[in-house]
Amino acid sequence: MTLRVLLAESETEDTVFLNEVLTELDGARCWSDWVHVKTSHAATWADTAAILATEVVDILLLDPDLRDSQGSDTFRRVQAAASQVPVILLVEPSATSLAEHMVRDGAQDFLLKKEVDCEPLARAIRNAIERHRLLAAARATSMTDQLTGLLTRPAFLTLMERDRLLAQRLNRKMLVVLAEQAEAAAVDGVQRRDLTLIGVADDLRRLAGPAALLARLSHSRFGLAVLDTMAEPVDEIQARLRNADTDGALSFGTAVFDPQQLISLDAVLEQATVNLSKACRTPTTTLAL
Repeated sequence: MTLRVLLAESETEDTVFLNEVLTELDGARCWSDWVHVKTSHAATWADTAAILATEVVDILLLDPDLRDSQGSDTFRRVQAAASQVPVILLVEPSATSLAEHMVRDGAQDFLLKKEVDCEPLARAIRNAIERHRLLAAARATSMTDQLTGLLTRPAFLTLMERDRLLAQRLNRKMLVVLAEQAEAAAVDGVQRRDLTLIGVADDLRRLAGPAALLARLSHSRFGLAVLDTMAEPVDEIQARLRNADTDGALSFGTAVFDPQQLISLDAVLEQATVNLSKACRTPTTTLAL
């Protein structure tokens, strides 16, 4: 297969280095199947926009600080011009925080330019294309639950895997929470059940904060995922859930992804499920950790 890569980079030295990596990537063993890499280069946003408008691009490797466009403005222009193209950001160490925000806004990944190498780049490209494909499929079937306005299960799992990789890259913990509506079957009437679920969703929004991923996973089960930050470590978020007053409406089970002890997303969710089961067997104000 042919992988069509657009490298948007203004600095000559970085362009030479990155092109060397992409040349090495062509036909490299790190691909599961034989891949031919075809690379185009743009030194400015104007050139980038022109290529995106006239050529097929499978992946965009983007330095957000181009000669004629800088920072998050560059990424917003990419989203407006070619939302169908997955983006991997190439940044300096000083721009890590900005890159993190752009990943939360839709970029698939970021790499430090001076640390780009063949195998990590191939892995990042594969993951970016696959996540972008899954998100496109989720959007086609709606990413949000019609009743509560929360993410659907497929969208939640795809975005949570993105954040797990981001947590690993930034050496941060990620808290995963499963919440179960207590005695959902005891609520009589469709309208009353729906109003109860909407109320649960509002409670979780209040508890989770604006940076968290929040989803309705099944009829009465909800999911939450949030990265550790200096402003609010995961321990503080767990404490807030432990002390939450939900009038006995919710049981919680949590698990923490620790980048020092790498495990899969499935393993994190399995641990949260086990802890939720423990909480559901005890009074509903208990939080199983």
